[in-house]
Amino acid sequence: MDNISIKNNIRRIRKARKITQEEMAHRLGISVTAYRDFEKGGTSIVNGNIMKLADLLETSTEEIVLGYRPSQIEGVVLEDVRKEYGGHITTLNTRIADLERLVNTLEETISSKNEIIKMLKKRLGEVE
Repeated sequence: MDNISIKNNIRRIRKARKITQEEMAHRLGISVTAYRDFEKGGTSIVNGNIMKLADLLETSTEEIVLGYRPSQIEGVVLEDVRKEYGGHITTLNTRIADLERLVNTLEETISSKNEIIKMLKKRLGEVE
């Protein structure tokens, strides 16, 4: 999905909600000209603004990005999917952080062992 499609979705949703560009600009705390440029594609979208726009337009970020609300997936409500798998994502992120710490520890251990090997080789060279 490109920025132009997203901006077209924002414009479509805004008009469906009967919200003027002036009102959106005011809600976003920007000038009307800046908001018009935004809808025309003259400025780029920052991800943080998509969530704020979704709140202002009383819609989902999915509708802004995709152009429709994927509220159901084969009879399963999207929110149910998020509830079921959201915890798994947190668990995976925690596990990834743990593994990154382990890798750092192992790299430090290897570095220390390499230093010991260098010292021993140097010492053996002195003895011979």
